[in-house]
Amino acid sequence: MRPFIKLKAMKNSKATNTIFNNNAKVDDAIVITPNRSNDDEHKFRSKGFWIAAVLTVVSVGVLIKLGVWQLDRGNEKLRYEQQLLERSQQSSRALDIVLSDWRGTGLRAQEPSSPQTLNGLKVDIELATPSGLILLLDNQINQGMVGYVIYMLGETQTQNGRKQLLIDLGFVAASNDRRKLPQLGNITLPTNMSGRLYVRSVNPLSQELGLENTTPKRIQNINIQALSQYTGQEVLPFIFQPQSLGSWPYEMLWRPSAMKSEKHFGYSFQWFVMAAVLLFLMLLIGYRYMKQK
Repeated sequence: MRPFIKLKAMKNSKATNTIFNNNAKVDDAIVITPNRSNDDEHKFRSKGFWIAAVLTVVSVGVLIKLGVWQLDRGNEKLRYEQQLLERSQQSSRALDIVLSDWRGTGLRAQEPSSPQTLNGLKVDIELATPSGLILLLDNQINQGMVGYVIYMLGETQTQNGRKQLLIDLGFVAASNDRRKLPQLGNITLPTNMSGRLYVRSVNPLSQELGLENTTPKRIQNINIQALSQYTGQEVLPFIFQPQSLGSWPYEMLWRPSAMKSEKHFGYSFQWFVMAAVLLFLMLLIGYRYMKQK
């Protein structure tokens, strides 16, 4: 006998349609799913590209703004340095005359003049006494060496009576033991001296005098108001640095500004270069993206 295969009969047409429909759904899923996946991936990449483009534009704008700011600061410092150079070539004047002109400028402007405008002016002073209170300004650096800047409060006669004047006496190195302060001995100055005026930059993080009960007195910042309160006499709002002491044992540091114009111009160039590089990279990525699209 010939073998035969027994087929399972389909009971109705509804079952047949269900089977065919299920097969059709499976077939459709196999064919359509890759296209949908590619479309979703394309949309995701497109969205990511435009987000990156917006962030790049914002970043480039910020970098350019920083570059322009540093450029303006550099030009401002350059004008200031030229002013200091001009003042260094001028002849010195009596302190009283300089003070009178400075206060007169404030009266004409109807607002107090900033002591910063006196930076670099050459003056002649006369001290009432050749010695005074010695102060050591802490945490100063000179050629990689940590130490102090020595200051002395000297009394000088002005048109408005006797005032205290802070006199810069130069840099002295510190010892390895912080408890040991430099031994300066008895410092006496000529009663008549020539030099220049300056105002130290204000530390934005700390402005307190921080006076310690040591010998000599150690301080953390130059705070004219606090010094006036401590001495009980008005201290003039600037510092005098002598230039007529001859062979003085302590090096005079001349730092009228915290940063020179060259550094500002250098920082400005860096910001502009970073902006250009970032913009170039984004344009290159955008070109490749549009080419693939």
